[in-house]
Order: sequence, then structure tokens, then C-alpha cells
Amino acid sequence: MRIAMAVWEQRVSPLFDVAGGLLLIDAQGSLETARTSVALPDRELPRRVRRLVDLGVDVLICGGISQPLAGMVHASGIRLVPFTAGPVEQVLRAFLQGQLPCQAFVMPGWCGRCRRGFGGGRRGPG
Repeated sequence: MRIAMAVWEQRVSPLFDVAGGLLLIDAQGSLETARTSVALPDRELPRRVRRLVDLGVDVLICGGISQPLAGMVHASGIRLVPFTAGPVEQVLRAFLQGQLPCQAFVMPGWCGRCRRGFGGGRRGPG
């Protein structure tokens, strides 16, 4: 599985629509097998999604994301874990252990109702 995480200063980037970089993590089960950083310079929404597809991304973990972009990501077959906040290493560990979404990593101001529209559906254990 290939996981992409929008990153800014070792934290999940607060808004995917304008994030400048991704951390790509390859994983088998709960084990990380490789990682690399890639630039995401294009701000045009369809090109951002095309870049994710071209990189072979299966899951996108990000902070805020506009509804149009979230719809494009979803339509491309990429699983979206939006409105996530926190240090990259802690968020990645929680995801690999099957603990995302999780209340501990939800962006301030977001609730389960808000997440449903973007594919979150429900919050994880508190």
C-alpha cells in the first residue's frame, strides 16, 4: 500500500489544496517498507489528483481539503483520511495500527458530522 501524507514542517499540512509537499510511505500491513518526499508544486486541483494517481497513491492523509478536491480524490479511487492534524510520525503510526480516524488527531473545530461529507463517516476511538 502507498500512503501519501501532505506535510508541512514535520506535521500534517493544514490544507491539502495548497500543500507544497508529500511524504510517500510504502507499507505492508503495519510495517513501513520505504519512504520518500516529493514536491507538489502544481496548485491546479485536477493536476494535484493526477499527481497522486501517477505516484500510485492508495491512501491520502491530509488536513483540510476543499469539497471539490475531495470529490476528485475519491473519484480517482484513492482513500481519503481528511481533517487530520498532528506530528507526521505519530499520525503515521496511528494509521498503520488501524487507529485513524481518531479523535486525538482530528483538526480543531471538526466533528464527525463534518467528516461524513468527505468520506470520514465516523470518528475512531477517543
